[in-house]
Amino acid sequence: MKKLAFVFILIHFIIFILWIMNSGYLFSPYGMLAWIAIVAIGFMIQIKLENVWMVRRVLAISNGWMVFLMVATVFIYFAVSSMP
Repeated sequence: MKKLAFVFILIHFIIFILWIMNSGYLFSPYGMLAWIAIVAIGFMIQIKLENVWMVRRVLAISNGWMVFLMVATVFIYFAVSSMP
């Protein structure tokens, strides 16, 4: 489970890079669905990690950052779409 947590932290980092680049892959319907699924699975892995507190804390920060990026994306979308 510990190795899987590291993989998800790496995937979260890749999503962050794609978010910064405003990648069409990330903001396509399949990309958004994959993004939401990866964050949900990340939270499940975080709950399953019991004895590895440091990895669990890093994964929790990474999951929180992904949720923040999702909220920021929705806010940016509505702010831009309301402009004339």
